[in-house]
Amino acid sequence: MLTRILKFLKGYVVIRLSGYSPERFFNLCSRHRIVLWGLVNRGTEYEMCMSIGSFKKLRPLLHKTRTKAVILERHGLPFILRRYRRRKLFAVGAVCSMALLYVLSLFIWNIHVEGNLSLSDQVILEYLESEQVVHGMGKWQVHGEDIEAKLREHFPEITWTSAEVRGTRLIIHVKENEDASFGEAEETGAADLLAAADGLVSSIIVRSGTPAVSEGDEVKEGDVLVSSRVEVTDDAGEPVSVYYVHADADVLIRRTERYAQSFSMEYEKKTYTGRSRTAFYVMLGSRRFAFSLPGETFGTCDLLTSELPLRLTENFYLPAAVGKNTVREYEMIPAVYTEEEAREKAKAGLSLFFEKLSIKGLQIIENNVKIEISGGVCTASGTYVTESGAVKEQAPEIDLPAEEEAEEERDQRN
Repeated sequence: MLTRILKFLKGYVVIRLSGYSPERFFNLCSRHRIVLWGLVNRGTEYEMCMSIGSFKKLRPLLHKTRTKAVILERHGLPFILRRYRRRKLFAVGAVCSMALLYVLSLFIWNIHVEGNLSLSDQVILEYLESEQVVHGMGKWQVHGEDIEAKLREHFPEITWTSAEVRGTRLIIHVKENEDASFGEAEETGAADLLAAADGLVSSIIVRSGTPAVSEGDEVKEGDVLVSSRVEVTDDAGEPVSVYYVHADADVLIRRTERYAQSFSMEYEKKTYTGRSRTAFYVMLGSRRFAFSLPGETFGTCDLLTSELPLRLTENFYLPAAVGKNTVREYEMIPAVYTEEEAREKAKAGLSLFFEKLSIKGLQIIENNVKIEISGGVCTASGTYVTESGAVKEQAPEIDLPAEEEAEEERDQRN
């Protein structure tokens, strides 16, 4: 590849050699270190390539070997410049274009975020914009270490980040802690664990505090699951002292809930009429220039937009883009679900409902929902069982008189 570029920059010609002794000509070229390539035999003639400098040295060799060289083709930058030597405006435009490209290459025209899962690109980009990290900023204004430190400080879920400038792109690599919990910070004071909802205790593992319930117990919302009060007893089982801790435990509460959703078998179906309009636009920086032809407007329609950013190389993005807006007209036509379509729609709604529960941290243990179609209505109803750590914390009511009384009894026994 580099050899081809050098040949283009220096320029070369394709010649045809004919005459009395072409073999002697090749020997003389070798002795004078004249490089030939692309040699092709055309019967009694030969075609080959050589540089412009080598071609200027051929006259004495052609005279000695009684051969003749004719130029067939000219290639390379010197011939292009010679062809346009009288077109000064073309040369000025070419120089200005190269200067403009160089100036554009000094700025960031695309900010790309990758590796993020829970945080959306828009959230990260809005924060970067608040820190003056925006499209169109100069590369000299990008301080990778500062950007990385600010992202880790502002987003606790980000455990590692890296800012990389590649061409005219600023690429933000992030890695999130998938196991991290971003709830309220745990308090260091004493606290009881209470049930956040009615249900059945299916599992309880206590790390700190005194369990108030056991597996299989029915609890109501607000019942104490793990008490922060811890009593220290002697060998006889009598309380010696009492102290309070921050209760800590893994408690799973199983609940049975009811699900009921229904919809009519009759509905309005969106049907496209086949009529559409297309308009194009150009984005230059933050300004948008639209180009559309006059035509009739549609009452009900969908708008589809596609946009293509302009770039010279993989990472050399320009502050421009071209886009297309397509408007498609549609009509709402009465239709009726078939039984299979209705059941699939009901199943999809139930699956979406369970997916939302899973996002909230609830695990589906049983699904007893049934789908029935009757009287032009499709109904999905039944019960489902969930399991979750539905607990909350509450500061305990510390019984100081009881502590003093226990201490007095201990003193009397001693």
